[in-house]
Amino acid sequence: MSRNPSFSELRALLDEVARRYEKARAGYEFDFGEEIEPFLKDNEETVMSIRNMKTDFRFNAATREKAEEEFMELLMACHMRRFSKKVYREKYKFLNMWLAHAEREALF
Repeated sequence: MSRNPSFSELRALLDEVARRYEKARAGYEFDFGEEIEPFLKDNEETVMSIRNMKTDFRFNAATREKAEEEFMELLMACHMRRFSKKVYREKYKFLNMWLAHAEREALF
């Protein structure tokens, strides 16, 4: 069942990814079965709802697909202490920029 994404849901999820990444970088070890797997299951539909967003000249179908892929990667990678801080920041910045654009242009 497809649904329309919500800016507040995606923004909150991106904030949670940041919180978890900082926790992992500080040395916390997430348990896959107890913490990571449920987090992924609970949030996959929210991320996949990006494909239902409207597009415009800048946020086109290819960018929308890339945003979905980057978000899914961050959902997993935010739990790994060794995930490159540089790569994390690039992905986070990319998602943050497009979420802001989509909100500003009413693409939700």
